[in-house]
Amino acid sequence: MAAWLRPVSIAVAVVALGLLAEQAAHSWDQPAWIPIFDLAIGWLLVACGLASIMTRPAQRAGGRLVVAGFLWFVGTFHGADDPIASSLGFAFGGYHDLVLIGLALAFPVRWPASRAARTLVGVTAALFAIQTVVRLVATLPGALGDQLVGPDLGLHVVAVVDVVRAAAVVASGMLAIGLLASSPPNRRRGVGLVLAAGAASAIASGANARFALTVLGFLPPWSDDVTVPVGWLINLVRLAVPIAMLVGILRAQAARTALVAAVRGVGSTPSSSALGKALATALGDPSLRLLTRDLADDRYIGGGGERLSVADLDALGTDPATSVAAVEVDGSRIAVLVVNRRIVDDELIAAGVALTSLVVQNERLVTRVNEQLLDVRASRVRIMEAADRERRRIERDLHDGLQQRMVGLALQLRSAEDEPTQRSDALRHGAEEVLGILQDVRELARGIHPAILTEAGLGPAIRAIADRSAVPVDLTLRLAESSGPAASATAYFVVSEALANLAKHGGATATGAWITAEDHDGWLRVVVDDDGSGGADPTGHGLGGLADRVAALDGRFSVGPRPGGGTRVQAEIPIR
Repeated sequence: MAAWLRPVSIAVAVVALGLLAEQAAHSWDQPAWIPIFDLAIGWLLVACGLASIMTRPAQRAGGRLVVAGFLWFVGTFHGADDPIASSLGFAFGGYHDLVLIGLALAFPVRWPASRAARTLVGVTAALFAIQTVVRLVATLPGALGDQLVGPDLGLHVVAVVDVVRAAAVVASGMLAIGLLASSPPNRRRGVGLVLAAGAASAIASGANARFALTVLGFLPPWSDDVTVPVGWLINLVRLAVPIAMLVGILRAQAARTALVAAVRGVGSTPSSSALGKALATALGDPSLRLLTRDLADDRYIGGGGERLSVADLDALGTDPATSVAAVEVDGSRIAVLVVNRRIVDDELIAAGVALTSLVVQNERLVTRVNEQLLDVRASRVRIMEAADRERRRIERDLHDGLQQRMVGLALQLRSAEDEPTQRSDALRHGAEEVLGILQDVRELARGIHPAILTEAGLGPAIRAIADRSAVPVDLTLRLAESSGPAASATAYFVVSEALANLAKHGGATATGAWITAEDHDGWLRVVVDDDGSGGADPTGHGLGGLADRVAALDGRFSVGPRPGGGTRVQAEIPIR
């Protein structure tokens, strides 16, 4: 169905129903202003409802206003010539008051928030249902040619029920006044007009019990010259409810428009300072301040550089002119909005808080990513420098060691060709030299990748390092040997470097070291404790290189003092 077809169909139906009701009740035989007012009230209820539906389809108040408009014309049939139509109009008349009361106490949500309001609406609805049954019993059998109760008895019973129902309606109006009086200033702007209009309509509607009180003998009868104008004045007061609700819905729509304007105002690179200015402009509050929390000293920083403590914020919260709205993520406060109570209502504050949460989280995420990017760039430089140093070391070791020994071996073997008597000694010496060269190659390769790690695994490799340690080592290994080669190699070098540092810098005072290596929950954890002199430099070539190696695997690395004295080197590496 096209978007315009449903409201047009509703409008046509209510126009037809109104004209039919006025014609059936012979309303045009009365002064013209009476049917005109009657039509205007019902049609205005439906018009406000349709305008609300088209403005904010998700807001249920619009649909209920449309229902109230249709119910308005039901009561008009009470004046019809047809006795059955008149009886039904009499029995089901007045239900528009029930709908308007429920709307006023619940606006802008679906149901009333307080238990007292829900109870009172339920009691009023039950009384309306009882009123319908009583009126049907009193009038419908007579319309069908039968009579269950006498006219006087039926009239008195109807009057009693009307008085009780009117009392419930007036009580609803008094409750609306109480809710209005107890609402904070920033809420009154959003729902205050609806509550005031609902209270006036309910109390005015209760005045319709005047006729019932006259029937019961509690009030003297009034002449038509007084009754008719008063009755229509009451009907006009009822119009305050739909008009107030339409205004409230349009204000809510304006809040959404203001929020969109604020989103556009922050630009393509949102920041808290830009958002603060955009919200101040969009919400019409030039005094609005957005303060983000600095976790370092637990203070709140504003766009102008102001820094407020928690005590300062508490003082602002007690100021009757301002309201402090907290912006929280997972129970932790990340920012606050300081707004003017007289300008900003609840819906605007909620919208500003939600937008602030997104922008501040995004701002912090961007800052964290930029910091990580700087760390990655610095880490890459250090890795390249370390690789270059290692390359030069290997080149130097090859040139000064292996290359010289192999050249000497070649010359010795060549000289043995010319002297047969020395061949046996040359071959024996050459074999010994080859074994020495092989040992040198192993020692050289040890700094690149330990063979035992590949051949036996991380546990035996760590035991081999511990066996060569200058101080006694206490080992605790809980390894499932499920870590990958990169993680195992990194853990091995963490242990190797930690023990090497202990031998260089803390060996004179150290009496022992404690190594724990375990893997669980997808992480490989290595801790090396010693009781040496401490003071290890985490930025040195050795430990700094380890930090970069661990970071390259998205792990965590730390160097610090050991509880009780000494140094603790710890690494946590993802297994895969």
